[in-house]
Amino acid sequence: MKDNETKKERHYYMPGPGKPPIYIQAILYKKKMTPLDFFYLTDMLDWSQEDENAIIEPLIKTLAKWGDTLIFAFDEMMAELLYTLDTRKIAQSIYKGENFSADEFLYIRCVALINSKPFYNAVIAGRKKLKTDLEFETLLSISARAWARCHHKQSNEYPYLTKYCYETMSNKEGWKEVSEDDIDTYLSSLTDQPLDIEVAKCSCGHHEFQVKIDQQKQVIQLICIHCGDVIELFHHQKPELKLRIKKCSNCKQDIFKVHIGTYMVNEHQKKYYIGGLCQKCDHIFLLMEGIIHI
Repeated sequence: MKDNETKKERHYYMPGPGKPPIYIQAILYKKKMTPLDFFYLTDMLDWSQEDENAIIEPLIKTLAKWGDTLIFAFDEMMAELLYTLDTRKIAQSIYKGENFSADEFLYIRCVALINSKPFYNAVIAGRKKLKTDLEFETLLSISARAWARCHHKQSNEYPYLTKYCYETMSNKEGWKEVSEDDIDTYLSSLTDQPLDIEVAKCSCGHHEFQVKIDQQKQVIQLICIHCGDVIELFHHQKPELKLRIKKCSNCKQDIFKVHIGTYMVNEHQKKYYIGGLCQKCDHIFLLMEGIIHI
């Protein structure tokens, strides 16, 4: 039985007159596509054209030629990719705040899908940022227009409903509020060792700090933004710490809630992980880490 299935699949993926390209045959056979398939298809967009309808025409033509299975698979993957981009973190990297248009954020997310897969992955990872002056709403109409052409109907009659909703804030997990518990979870994810975690607090009762290193004293300073008092860490010790970040790489602000996670490496050394939650955009960072000799 297994041999027959293998032969069937190998027979299906064959070039020949009137057959789709091999990768499209695979999509039609499996009735789904991978992200790589999706970006291979969007490479068909004709950027030599100025009109957006002309830009998307080659892709519409290809989808319409090979029918519903390909069209629906394209629509499904498009929705999933847009859904994954629908997060508070990505929105705040664009807008630096909470006030923005839901539709605009959707159209901006579309830009990540008309570039390469490495570009898309870099946006997800935070290595690249989308821009408010670049949108491509037309992407959203491709599946319906291809289906309409294939069936000689109107695009508003398009019948397929995707599993994922790409409308802004549909990704509930991506939009959940960040709490201080998330700092602890993040720090714990950095090591297999169980961490003792404490919250840095000023004597005035607040716990929002700027983080600096006093090079002369060789100490870490947490400067309370409310009263100006300074908490010095590792005074009279020999820290081997690397300060990774002083400002949020997302919004460029430098005020953090700080949590300190530690574990004993041996009787003479303690490992420190110091994490911060940006008080403007809710991004969590590893501020510094290293070894303290005790």
